[in-house]
Amino acid sequence: MPKNRRVTEGMVLEAAAELVRREGVEALNVRSLAKALDCSTQPIYSLFKNMEGVWRALMAEAKLRYRSHIDAYLKQDGRNTYEAYGMGFVSFAKEEQGLFRYLFLTGRGTPDPFLDDIEAEMMTLYHMPEETAAAFHADMAVFSFGLAVLVNKQADALSERQIADAFKRQFYALYAYYFPNRERFWEK
Repeated sequence: MPKNRRVTEGMVLEAAAELVRREGVEALNVRSLAKALDCSTQPIYSLFKNMEGVWRALMAEAKLRYRSHIDAYLKQDGRNTYEAYGMGFVSFAKEEQGLFRYLFLTGRGTPDPFLDDIEAEMMTLYHMPEETAAAFHADMAVFSFGLAVLVNKQADALSERQIADAFKRQFYALYAYYFPNRERFWEK
């Protein structure tokens, strides 16, 4: 490592994210990080104490990147918040394949770090009781997770339009199931 080059937490996290993105979570260890950073293992241990510290910081970074995908969809005209969460989830799976697997498929992460926000939004947008919003979202999450894993493994499997249309069809079907006596707001 050049004498005047200082390794920072940000550099370690970016290298860790890139390793996970390129080679998967199995490839991430202190030696592979040191090699990617062209340094010894000492700066990594100085910054993070141990590899578990790197994993925790990478989890926080993965959540931030996931959130940035949601936020990108929230900024689009014509998208409601619930749809933006679903599209952001699938977009994250497609574009950040290794980080998606780390966050959602390794057992290290939470089911969804934004679950409370999502359910609160459903209660507001669609006037659902809390219990119904939780059950509705649990059903929708199974579908969303299937789409996410599909595009995570095969990025070109579905276009963004196909994904959005699939979400709408599933949402409308579940809405009709949970609220058989309500007016179909999408038919107006």
